[in-house]
Amino acid sequence: MISPDGQRWGLPGGRSERHERWADTMRREVGEGARAEVMGRRLLGFSRGVCVYGPQKGLVLGRSMRRAEVRLAPWDPRFEMARRRLLPAQEAFQSLTIPDGLGPFYRRLFAEAAISRPDRHGL
Repeated sequence: MISPDGQRWGLPGGRSERHERWADTMRREVGEGARAEVMGRRLLGFSRGVCVYGPQKGLVLGRSMRRAEVRLAPWDPRFEMARRRLLPAQEAFQSLTIPDGLGPFYRRLFAEAAISRPDRHGL
């Protein structure tokens, strides 16, 4: 888990840069945010959101949600993340800062991540 302030905890992630493939985005975001190298990955599902106010009102965002198996590098805070901690999945879920209304989504995400299955499609 990563945190910008030691109070709000989340999972590494972010948007693709122009012309960046999803696998490269995942490697970059996990590397920058958690100081870890992605060794394996599996698609868990997709989410869709719509900006409801502000300058991006009406913008539709699609996100892929993936499980990653990683090799940790020594912690050296960079970018916006100040802290990293390693927890078993149940403790990680309980420590997450979950936006209002998204509890069921995150419960399902963690349940899907716990299911062991091979990555047959290179996702």
